Amino acid sequence: MKNLIIILFLSILNSSCENNTVGTNYELDYNPNHEIHLINKQKSENGYDLISINGHILFYGHSKDYVIAIQKPRDSIYDVKENLVYDEMMKKVFENNFNQFWILKVKNDSLFGPYQKAEYLKMRKKIGVPENLKIDHSTFDFYKSGTRKDIQYKNPDIEVIDVENLKGR
Repeated sequence: MKNLIIILFLSILNSSCENNTVGTNYELDYNPNHEIHLINKQKSENGYDLISINGHILFYGHSKDYVIAIQKPRDSIYDVKENLVYDEMMKKVFENNFNQFWILKVKNDSLFGPYQKAEYLKMRKKIGVPENLKIDHSTFDFYKSGTRKDIQYKNPDIEVIDVENLKGR
C-alpha cells in the first residue's frame, strides 16, 4: 500500500510539472501577483530564474524553435499615478481587453515584442515563424489552480488562436 501511494504521488507530481513545461528550457510560473509568466529554467548567475515574458500569459504556442504568446500586460493598462489599491488595480487590468503579442526565438533566447496584433503578424513572417505554429494552448487550467479568479479568457481572437485545438482549457 505504501508503494502504491508513493507511485501515485510521483505520477501526480510528474504530470503537474509537465503541464507547466513549454518546450525544453521554459516553463510557466506564477509571479507574486498570481499572474502567469514564462521563465527560462536555466538559472542566472545569481541563481534566480530568468523571466522571458512577464505579465500574465493567456495563450501560447511553441515548437522546438519558437514560443509565441498572448500576454495581458499590467504595466500598459494601469498607471501608478492613479494610486488605486491592489484589488482595484487588478480589476482594471483584467477587465481590460488590451493584450500584447510576443515571439521568443529559442535558439538564442531572442525576444521580440511586445506587439499589437498587426505588428505581431508581420514580425512572424519577417523572422520566419512557420505558419503551422499556432497559438494552441491556454493557461486557464494552470491559472485556475491559483488564487485569482478575475482574468478574462472569454472570446479568444480566432485569427491568431487555434480555438478548435486549444489545449489547457
